[in-house]
Amino acid sequence: MRSIDLSNPVYQRLLQHAESFEDTPESVIMRLLDQAEQHEASAPPNKLKKPSRPADGELLPESEYWVPILELLDEAKGRARGRDVINALENRIGPKLTERDHDILEMGEVRWRNRARFARLRMKELGLVSNESPRGIWEITEKGYGFLAAARGQPPRGER
Repeated sequence: MRSIDLSNPVYQRLLQHAESFEDTPESVIMRLLDQAEQHEASAPPNKLKKPSRPADGELLPESEYWVPILELLDEAKGRARGRDVINALENRIGPKLTERDHDILEMGEVRWRNRARFARLRMKELGLVSNESPRGIWEITEKGYGFLAAARGQPPRGER
């Protein structure tokens, strides 16, 4: 049997779908998968097509991801696993996300999660996050701390 790790927010959502004390995470997931597959089978054909390219203004701008990502890294003492940052990011930017941000891309990933990775790539290109971190680890740089301080209207870290 394989095991998976779930973040606390995902686990709490899973618990909301439990129907009895006998439910296990696996039985809840199986029931939800069955429901999703039934929904897909009964969905009109146009719902099953890949999403069209969004028009300008239909997505949260990529730059809107930057400060929340840097804040999460700051709160994690400067570095964290990318997947943990993205999972926590949902709570930070969730209310700002548009309907199109929740599209499922052809690769099976939710659009906003994919855009969060691209936001990190842009920040890496600008030197706000480290280019030297191990694979899967996101790490804020001194330049990133400076950017975050400026976004918060604070002096840089060394001047506080």
